[in-house]
Amino acid sequence: MDQAVVGSNPIIHPSFASVVQLDRATDFGSVGWGFESLRTRFLVRVNPTAQNFGRMSELVDEIDLGSIGVSPREGSSPSSPNLIFIIIGHTEFFLKVAVERLEKGRVKLNIEISAETIDQELSQQYRQIRNNIAIPGFRKGKAPISMIRARFSPQIQADILQRLIPSSYDDAIRQEEIIPLGEVDIQPPFDQLELVEGQEFAFSAFVDVKPEVVVPELSSFEINKTAVDVPKEDVDERMKLYQEMRADYIPIEEEREVVEGDCVNISWQSFLDDEPTESEDDADIDMSQSNIFTEIKGSLVGMEVGQSKTVNIDTSKPQEGQAKNPLEGRDVRIEFTLNAVTEKQLPELDDELAKDLDHENYDQFYASVWNEMVDEEKNSRYQEQREDLRQQIVEKIDVEVPEALVERYIQESLSNVQNQLDREGRTAEEANIDLPSMPDQLRQGVIADTKCTWFLEAISDRDNITVTDGELDIEIRQIAEQQNRDPEKYATLLKASNRLDQFRQQMRDEKIYQHLVEHASARPDLIITPT
Repeated sequence: MDQAVVGSNPIIHPSFASVVQLDRATDFGSVGWGFESLRTRFLVRVNPTAQNFGRMSELVDEIDLGSIGVSPREGSSPSSPNLIFIIIGHTEFFLKVAVERLEKGRVKLNIEISAETIDQELSQQYRQIRNNIAIPGFRKGKAPISMIRARFSPQIQADILQRLIPSSYDDAIRQEEIIPLGEVDIQPPFDQLELVEGQEFAFSAFVDVKPEVVVPELSSFEINKTAVDVPKEDVDERMKLYQEMRADYIPIEEEREVVEGDCVNISWQSFLDDEPTESEDDADIDMSQSNIFTEIKGSLVGMEVGQSKTVNIDTSKPQEGQAKNPLEGRDVRIEFTLNAVTEKQLPELDDELAKDLDHENYDQFYASVWNEMVDEEKNSRYQEQREDLRQQIVEKIDVEVPEALVERYIQESLSNVQNQLDREGRTAEEANIDLPSMPDQLRQGVIADTKCTWFLEAISDRDNITVTDGELDIEIRQIAEQQNRDPEKYATLLKASNRLDQFRQQMRDEKIYQHLVEHASARPDLIITPT
């Protein structure tokens, strides 16, 4: 096998084949490798042996860059292309690359390979085929080149193009320090490309790229930084909830119908779209509470012990405290039986209740609850600050998200929704999904999410905010312990499911948001000044 060195990547490839095969897999998907127009799947693998790297160094050392007029790279433009040294097979040449920055995060790479290189590649392939293939009427290796060219030109051209285009493109984006997003569009299309002896070979690669993100002064972000305060009255209300949790419900001796405000004990079974779901045989209900379905409350009034009823729940409106009913559009039915009319007895707020809840005494219990509520308020404030920062990031970061990236996300999301509906055997109308309006909603979401992601990456690079292996290990162990799982097995599971990097990124993003909160300014309209 011949060796081909592309930039700093030694590649081993067959002399005449449509698939480039090597030893160690390289994921070009991560940099947007997608030669759909080539109608060929490239299996590209890198074999970075010490011998190959050494050979590359020797070849570069043999060339006097100054003698051929190559100056150090300082940037690129269509008028001043860069020259890149490449070795493919036995051919050594410089690749001419000019970069054009187009609108909406699009880049055009104009790539040109010299006529001498094309001639050498074609000549080398003609000779290899002549030496390896028997042509009727000629001894092996003695057939005229003109006959080889006439018979095998399409195959030879395809083989050379399949090596030259990926190698040239890969080296061009690496040398120009371009990070592609999504697939590359090669123009002209592969089936229109042709190598002509004595002529330069040129093609263009169009690709979406991540734009440069200019990070503003962090103090320009303004958030609520007022001190967290939990009033004593709120703590008293929380203590009443603990009373309710420990309440006893005692059946009354009087035989009577249920009236409004009663407490009752029922057995119930729920059905979702006629399929049984949850049930309970001994449920105590305080009808004065607001968390009971109004249909059940109304049906209970007037019932006697032992009676049963069935109610249909109205899912068209959200329940109290809900922005939207998660069961909207579904058929919900509840069958229940009245077991008893009861009287609720609340325990005293004293040391005995505190000890029942694993506290030393009531004062310590009260203080613990207050601290817990302060922590909850701090977390709520932090989440509010994060969301506020996110909205400001979207507004402040003036970058264009490539349309192809947005459109691909929209189509994939719509496809996922449709597949989910197909699995459930439902239509979009039955699931209360407005498919026509989804593209606009998805577009706004993906643009906002992408801007935030790019901004966080820019902050991470600028301020060197990262997550070390040690920090990652500690976090994994803490989560594993919370879930009563073995930390080593949990870490192995994350690796096996390719979620470890995602986990690390989530930790990094959390660090960055904390960094932003620390350096953001207090919102002026929320600063309280003494009068």
